[in-house]
This record gives sequence, C-alpha cells and structure tokens, in this order.
Amino acid sequence: MNVWDYLESLKSRWRLVALVALACILAVAIWTWQSPRTYTASATLLFDLQQSDPVAGGKGGGGDKSAASVLGTQADIIRSGVVAQRVAQQLGYDRDPDLIQRYRESGEQRIGLREWIGRRLVAPLEVVTTRSTNVLSLNYQNADPEKAAQLATAFAQAYVQTQLQLRIDPARVYSQWFQSQINEARDRLEQAQRRLSSFQQARGLVGAGRFDIEQAQLSELSQQMTTAQAEAAQARARANTSAGSSSSAQQSAVVQGLDTQIAAKSGELQQLRQSLGPNHPMVVAAQAQIAELRARRGQAVGTVVDAVRTDSAAASAREANLRGLVAAQRERVLRLASAQDEMAVLQRDVDSSRAAYDAVTARLNEVRLQSEIPQTNVSILDRATAPTLPSSPNVPLRLLLGIVGGVFAGVMLALFLEWRRPRVRTIDGFERATGLPVLADLSRGSVHVGFAGKEASA
Repeated sequence: MNVWDYLESLKSRWRLVALVALACILAVAIWTWQSPRTYTASATLLFDLQQSDPVAGGKGGGGDKSAASVLGTQADIIRSGVVAQRVAQQLGYDRDPDLIQRYRESGEQRIGLREWIGRRLVAPLEVVTTRSTNVLSLNYQNADPEKAAQLATAFAQAYVQTQLQLRIDPARVYSQWFQSQINEARDRLEQAQRRLSSFQQARGLVGAGRFDIEQAQLSELSQQMTTAQAEAAQARARANTSAGSSSSAQQSAVVQGLDTQIAAKSGELQQLRQSLGPNHPMVVAAQAQIAELRARRGQAVGTVVDAVRTDSAAASAREANLRGLVAAQRERVLRLASAQDEMAVLQRDVDSSRAAYDAVTARLNEVRLQSEIPQTNVSILDRATAPTLPSSPNVPLRLLLGIVGGVFAGVMLALFLEWRRPRVRTIDGFERATGLPVLADLSRGSVHVGFAGKEASA
C-alpha cells in the first residue's frame, strides 16, 4: 500500500478516528474533573539593595552579580526552618490538636513539633527570583485558596521579622560585648589619669602650662638680677669714692647750699681782712661762721656717704637675694624639664586611653542604634490574595493534550486496522494487488480507459 491508500483509508474510517478522539477527550475530562484542585497564591518582597545604612551610613550591595547572590541567599532564608517555624507559631499550628495528634502518630518525636510542622509547611512553597529586578515572589500551593493566600502572606511576614531579628540579635550581642569593653576602657583611662595626676602633684606640675610659667619666672628673675647687679656695681662705685670728692656728695642739695654759703662768707672775710685787719672782731666772727659752715658741710657729706654706703649694701644684698632666687628657680626649671619627658609618656597613655574609650563609646552607640532599628531593607510589596482559578490541574492544557492524543490514537488505530485487513481503495492499489491494468473507473463520475500501461480520459 502506498500513502494514498492510507489517506483513503483514513477518509473512510473518519468516524472511528472521531470516536476515539471523543473517547480520549471524555477520559481527560473525567480525569480532570476528578483530579484534586490546587490553588497558588503569590506574595512579593521588594529588596532595596542600594539603601544606605541609617546608622553607619554605608551603602548596600551594588552590581548584578551581587544582587543575584543576595537574592539567592534571601531565597534560602525564606525556605529555612526558622521562617517555617515562625509561620507555624504565628498561625497557631503548633496548638492544633489534629496536627499534634498526627505528630505523635508520625514517630518523629526526635524533632520538635514546630520543626515537624515547618517541614510540611515549607514543602509547597516556591521562591521565584528574577535577574533583572530586586523582587522575590513567594508562591504557595494549597487545595484551599484562602489558606494558600494566608500561608503565602504569613511566609512573607515571617521572613521580614526573621530578617529584622537576624540584624538585631548580633547587634545586641555586640552591644553587650562593647559594654564590657567600655568598662575596661574607662578603668584604663581612670588609672592613666590617676598616674598622671599623682606624678604632677609629686613633681609640682599641677596646672596647665606649669613648665612654661616656671620658665617665664626664671626669665623675669634673670632680668631682675641683671638690673640689680648693675645697680649694686654703681652703688659700690659711689661708695668706694672718697667722701670729699664723692659725686653723690657733690650732687647733694644740702652740700651745694653749704658750699655756696662758704664761698660767700669767704669773699666777705677777704674784704673784711683788707679793710679792718685780721684781728677785728668782725673778721673773727666771719671766720667762726665759715668754720661752722664747713663743719656743717662735713656732717652733710658724711650723711651722704653713709647713705651711699647703705644703698650699696642694700643693692648688694638684693643682688645676692636675686642670685639665690635665680639659682633656685633654675634648679626647679631643670627638675621640671627632666620630669617633662616622664609626664609626656604619662600624657600619651592618657590620650591613647581616652581615644580608645571614645572609639569604644562611639561603636557602642552605633550598635545600640542598630539593635533598635525598626526595619530592614526588605518590605512586602504585595500581599497574597485568594486565587479564583486553580493552578492545577491545567484544564486547557489537558483538553489540548486530550484532543491531540485522541486524534493521534484514532489515526493510529485506523492505520493499524487498515494494515491488518487492507482494502483496495485506489487504482494504483488495485493494479499493485492484482497485477492487471485498470481499463475504466466508474466510481468517480468520469470514465478512465487504460491500454498497455497508458490511460485515456473521456
């Protein structure tokens, strides 16, 4: 048989093909009708991977590879037992008597009730990630559409809470650790400050800039001593000069007044001697007055000389006193200078302890804020709603497969029957079966006449 014979056989057996196809479609319809329906509810989560840390100010993850890795990790967390157990607790499944009884009959008491329930809750969950967005879809399948929507939303909420807890719990642990560290840092700072204070009190370095103050005092005393030395030298020079020619005595107003009176009286005495003679009473009286004036001048000069000597002694004493003060101040400055290095070491200890204390305090405040942060960079974009159509079984797909399969089964059955019991349906088939040429075909409304392998049509 050739292809045209099989095609003619299919045409003649089209009722059989249609009957088989209808039978298959009916079987698929009955199978679909009896199949349990499964509904799929979807909730979506949005991840802001570029969100900055509100506490530390850092940036989130960047490129596509990083985003895919982050979303893949979060998908694994959503499917983890921790999230499933939180869902079981929030929905009260761990208090359901039927589930508790099934748990006892399961013989799996080696694991906890919530873990046992969580393993069964997470099985129908599907987390779908996409490469071009930062959105995760949580698809949950269940025979009850309301329950499917409830579980999908519950998994989304439980994941957000778990993500927040995963961020807060380490911060709280670090907060406690930093609290212990800040106590130790405070103790070290206080000890360093006590050592520095004790050293300053022992060395007389109490007060800010004490060394500079002592240096300024030394400089001032040195200047005073220099001035005192000059004054003492001048006083000694005046004191060492003879009393009569002392410049201090010559500069005295009393001595100068007496010298003037003596000069005037001497002039009068000379005139009296020339006019009255040397033995005249007036001459004698003038001589007595001059002698009295000279005596008074000698007393005045002596007084001035004594004053000069007293000033010289006072200046020498002041010089000696200032020299002692300068020596003592210089020794004090030298002691302070030698103590400056030790104090600098102690001051560096205080500064380093204070810097460590400030750093630990700043980090403690940061982790405390992180432990109290109200949300993370993930939020629920869409909550699941109860679906109206089942996701399984897929009725259009099953009907299409039933039609295609029925037609294919009918065709195969017709071809099989034609192969088992072939019939002559075409001229070529008749000639091949009998080996005789066909002279005429009267079944088509036209006459075909053939002779010696040639055919004519009328």
